[in-house]
Amino acid sequence: MKQVLVRASVVCLIVGAFGVAAVPAAQAAVSCTGVATFPNNRTGNDVTVPAGATCTLSNVVVGGNVTVQPGGNLVLQGATIGGSLIGNSPASIRIDALPSSCAGTSCTQGSIIRGNVTINGTSSVPTGFSKNYICNGSRVGGDASITGSTSAAPWDLGGATCSFGGVTFGNNLTIQSNAARVDLANSRVVNDLTVRGNTGGGSIVNNTLQGFVTCGTNTPPYVASGNKGFGAPSLAGGTC
Repeated sequence: MKQVLVRASVVCLIVGAFGVAAVPAAQAAVSCTGVATFPNNRTGNDVTVPAGATCTLSNVVVGGNVTVQPGGNLVLQGATIGGSLIGNSPASIRIDALPSSCAGTSCTQGSIIRGNVTINGTSSVPTGFSKNYICNGSRVGGDASITGSTSAAPWDLGGATCSFGGVTFGNNLTIQSNAARVDLANSRVVNDLTVRGNTGGGSIVNNTLQGFVTCGTNTPPYVASGNKGFGAPSLAGGTC
């Protein structure tokens, strides 16, 4: 449920490299083109990342949806999104924990998306990284899908990029029609996992798979090992 934590008379500020934008509370979406700062670190508004911009949401709560427009870049660091995350041909996506909350082998403040995560057509990787990723104790409450990524936009879901643990996917996870490599590791999928139509290769390693696993035609096949749970026997042949 969305919480509007700013009065209509209070200006919602987004500051940084992109200046200042005034938006009526719970009405127009906030346009984020830099490091976002909200009153009390919260906004009840939706947030939009425009084409070509980079938005960093660090230690903030967004009551609505976050939408990344074509060519936009999004960084989540210990952020909570009350709605869904939608990426329509984004340039790059990073979903991570708040760095200061990480020590040893875990983080206490991973990013949380309470709704769905729908990312289609990723075209590149974040600056300074070799892969897009969801990492380090982050959680998705609804369905998640990574689809249509170009060959220049690999994904790591809980694998080697993630020094402090994998991801919890609270419902179904779909990895489909990606020309880039997509790896799923050290994570939990609470419902069904579907992996099909991918041409970039990938792996499914050391996950807890609580629902059904559907493997379509993947060329080359995904390599699978070390998985457990109800869906793990579907990967007993070592490929998907």
